[in-house]
Amino acid sequence: MGCAQSTIAVVGRKNKKRIIQESVVFVLQFRVPVQSDLQRQLKGVSPKTTINRLTCLRNQIELVAEDTGGSAISELRTALEEYLSLLSGLIKKSKDGMEGCVELKWRTLGDGRRAEICCTNLWMEMLIVIHMMAALALTEANSLMIPKDCYASGSGNGVRVVSTDCRRDAVDLLLKASGYLEFCVREILTQLPHDIKSKLPDDMQESVLQTLSIQALGQGTEIQLGLAVDSQKATLSVKRRIACEQVIYFTQAYHCLSSCEAVSHGCAKKLLRFIYWKFLEAKAAAYYYHGLVTDKGSEPACHLSAVCCFLAAAEILGESKKACLSFCLAPPVTRFVLLYDILHVNYE
Repeated sequence: MGCAQSTIAVVGRKNKKRIIQESVVFVLQFRVPVQSDLQRQLKGVSPKTTINRLTCLRNQIELVAEDTGGSAISELRTALEEYLSLLSGLIKKSKDGMEGCVELKWRTLGDGRRAEICCTNLWMEMLIVIHMMAALALTEANSLMIPKDCYASGSGNGVRVVSTDCRRDAVDLLLKASGYLEFCVREILTQLPHDIKSKLPDDMQESVLQTLSIQALGQGTEIQLGLAVDSQKATLSVKRRIACEQVIYFTQAYHCLSSCEAVSHGCAKKLLRFIYWKFLEAKAAAYYYHGLVTDKGSEPACHLSAVCCFLAAAEILGESKKACLSFCLAPPVTRFVLLYDILHVNYE
């Protein structure tokens, strides 16, 4: 879902068949390093052993990502973390991130064309690395939230389920991804000269990074609502509060991205449609649970107010389905898994 490629090719046939994969979490596209002559660029700046290790890690990240399509998350994360540690050491030795002294190239995974990004600053290199770590966290959260081929016992409706442990782990990963992206905004972009920031790809612009961080929190809250729905201990008031928090997150994310110049195309345009869809879903849930809470009142007006809430929830849910279709059809085409079906929420 999102900016990453949403299809895979089935090989071994005369004609390749594209299969659109199921997705839940808005994931980011992966970028992989392009071979660079670090020995020449970092000569005299860092020990030869460190330079060799940096080169080895860049090659490892590229090969593993290309061979697995980015699915070897644990191996990629380990390599990126070590690379980030060495990169941080180089940055501490330089005052300006070695501006103009390095040329480290990256390209989009699966794109055989020339390098998409050329880093002439170590701070920019760190931005790309942490951005990819966030992408890995989102991708892993997405894989955990894909329903397996098992069904809710006794449900009789054939609804596929996601285990509680998987959902909790997905929440942790979304929080981690949000933290990575927030760090990029607060600690890295502030170190980059204006001319470099103006040339960053759309998904690394400040407004987009901030939006991605907020919407990751929103999706984590969405999953927490599902956990509350499944919990017998969670009260209606708790479920309403979580739904309202979800509305707040997606409202903030929508307003943050709406002011971005890049929103008219590419990743940002699809992200805006995703956020609008999730905002409508959250708003429908908030109305629904507010209606249930209100209906507990003893006054006749309470029941009337509850009915109005249920009608509003049903109307907004209908709008959300249209927004979902708009998001799915925006390139790259996406096949979604509706979380509220998984969570057995009924607005009727």
